[in-house]
Amino acid sequence: MDSGASPSRVAVSGTGGVIGARVLQWLAQSFDVIDIDQMIDAEQAAQVSEAISGADALVHLRLTREITSDRLRRVVAAADVPHLTLVSSASVYGAWPNHPTPISEDMPVRPNLESSFAVHHADAERTVLEWRDAAPGPSGQPGRQVAILRPAPVVSSGLGGPIGEAMLAAAPIRTGSDDPPVQFLHLDDLASAVVLAVRQRLAGAFNVAPDGWLAPGELRALLGARPKVRVPLPAPKRLDRYVARRVGHAAPEGLLPFTRFSWVVANDRLRAAGWEPRYSSAQAYVIADAGMPWDDLNARQRQYAMLAGAGAALVAGGWAATAWLRRSYALR
Repeated sequence: MDSGASPSRVAVSGTGGVIGARVLQWLAQSFDVIDIDQMIDAEQAAQVSEAISGADALVHLRLTREITSDRLRRVVAAADVPHLTLVSSASVYGAWPNHPTPISEDMPVRPNLESSFAVHHADAERTVLEWRDAAPGPSGQPGRQVAILRPAPVVSSGLGGPIGEAMLAAAPIRTGSDDPPVQFLHLDDLASAVVLAVRQRLAGAFNVAPDGWLAPGELRALLGARPKVRVPLPAPKRLDRYVARRVGHAAPEGLLPFTRFSWVVANDRLRAAGWEPRYSSAQAYVIADAGMPWDDLNARQRQYAMLAGAGAALVAGGWAATAWLRRSYALR
């Protein structure tokens, strides 16, 4: 997957917010970083080209109401670099009743149309793939490389990503009789994945997720005394309003399918490239829910996280063993 020497100068766009700030900090430890958002008005293509001039790679970190797919399109159109890393979202797979658990990168992108968050990220993926294909190299191969990272809901102490904050707020809620597994990715694990993608010039789509996931019983243990709130169906707008009140600012809409159906993802492909998550879903959830670093959690909080993480590892191990047996029998 390594397509050349590691870049030394990296241009980064979409750096606002907690995700942008943390990932930018990690990138600055390994590369000479150009923060495009701090230097230019992305509406001006000439300014974008000048800011990116001399960079070996481009990273785009997030989409918001201000940083839209149109703005991303203008940025990549002005970028003449050999490698681009896009931080997308696992929500592009959508949340559907026929999804496997977990979802691999071989699954098609099929976002739920009522979720603008997922739809916009799917559109961003198409934008960067079109940018890649617009510069063919020798023998018909792409002259540019694109790494698309699809993280699970991102959380951290204090604040996380938009879908991460929304899923934290929705954790006690179950709609109808649905009770799917959930997954949370710590922000530092996303940051390390971005650094790896840039350093190794990864190409293709990569899920970014902890090992395993939280089964319904494990999430109930982490919720503790807080009761699960069951919302009757159909109630999409009601759920969105509830989450928006909990988050305290504009939250992604169209969350109902993501609370009804499993959309947890496998991390095998990124692990094979050398990435390792530091935190389990349980640890990331407890850290974000308590609003404090892992080292500051009390013994009871750590115990819940460790027990839930161990359970998630057993589930993941069982799934992997089952998949291996199926492949073995299929080859006979």
